[in-house]
Amino acid sequence: MNEATTTGTQPTLIQHGLRWGVIVGVVSILMSVALYAINYTLMVQLKFLFVSLLIYFGFAIYAGIDYRKAVGGYLAYGKAWQHAMVIFAVSALISTLFGVLLYNVIDPELPEKLTNAAIENQREMMTNFGAPEDAIDKALEDARKSTADQFTPFGMVKGYGIILVVSAFMALLTSLAVRKNEPVEM
Repeated sequence: MNEATTTGTQPTLIQHGLRWGVIVGVVSILMSVALYAINYTLMVQLKFLFVSLLIYFGFAIYAGIDYRKAVGGYLAYGKAWQHAMVIFAVSALISTLFGVLLYNVIDPELPEKLTNAAIENQREMMTNFGAPEDAIDKALEDARKSTADQFTPFGMVKGYGIILVVSAFMALLTSLAVRKNEPVEM
């Protein structure tokens, strides 16, 4: 049964967004743990990034529609964007904190393994595109440093900032599916 119906009050945008942000954050952790348990190299494959993005889009749209229903069936685009941003920011924070724990406490060797797997993926892709060997070596040398830096606590904090910028764009898109303006009577 809907939260607004059972309590007689409507959830605030922040309350609802926080709740769904935690849910999406936990789902993100569960996906990471599953990939880690199955085969850690899956964590650096583009196809799983795309699957993750689709899941995040799906959750944000579902949660936004749920919020829209809870507040009376209408939700302006700006409010839909704010709601999605709360979800994305909270879930990304939870995922980032889990990443710091995973890479620095649970398995401190994992960042090096993931870096090597990412470099190998990049080498294979560049080779398939017919890049010259000297260009591949130079690109992989640069990629090794930047990839390894992503797993440091500072790199993860910086990554969270980047995720917030990407989330703003994702929220723009999900809000298109969630918004529903009240009809204007003439």
